[in-house]
Amino acid sequence: WHEAGHAIVNVLLNHTHPLHTVPIIPRGQSLGSTMSLPKQDILSRRRKEMLDDIAMIMGGRIAEEIVSQDISTGAAMDIQQGTKIARAMVCEYGMSDKLGMVQYGDHDEYVFLGREMGRSKVYSEDTAREIDAEIKRIIDEQYKIAKDLIMQNIDKLELIAKSLLEYETLEGSQVEEIVRTGKFTPPTPPTNVDPPHGAPAGTPLPEMPAKPAPPKLPGGLGNPAPAPV
Repeated sequence: WHEAGHAIVNVLLNHTHPLHTVPIIPRGQSLGSTMSLPKQDILSRRRKEMLDDIAMIMGGRIAEEIVSQDISTGAAMDIQQGTKIARAMVCEYGMSDKLGMVQYGDHDEYVFLGREMGRSKVYSEDTAREIDAEIKRIIDEQYKIAKDLIMQNIDKLELIAKSLLEYETLEGSQVEEIVRTGKFTPPTPPTNVDPPHGAPAGTPLPEMPAKPAPPKLPGGLGNPAPAPV
């Protein structure tokens, strides 16, 4: 359900990268992933893209909460990533109308551990509160957008989740089919695993000749013939 939430919001928003694949096969600490790929090289980011990214990131937590009526720790990395994007928008990229085109804080990277502690704070406590409030506003607004989209398409969320449970991995085109049409076309099972050398994919394997029956030994069912007297 978590990955279905990410996937459906990704497809429904206008400024996200095309959905590539959605596996729910655990790898390391990750229980699944929702992967998208840009159509071309990324040289810069736009505000609309970053806002939609935050909404898509929130979709997993929202789907969990809707289905289970509870929340889990599974969205910890999502929350961290969404907060990082929102903070960069406010403090580095001048994408907050309230705080304007000002860089807040020293954002030079430090090599050593504890770099966050070593950054200089060049703004007042009042400004810090405004920054925190603006970051929360951005995240809350995108959370509401994602939740509205999921609630309006709850039947498609359920179909995506059930398809993931059955097949473990869905292609982006399959998720988009569900979102656009409300239907799912199961993948065609392969006709063979290893086609003959030089044959096109899908060629049925040739039938193997039946093995000849082993010769019967004198004396019955495979028993040695009695020794002569």
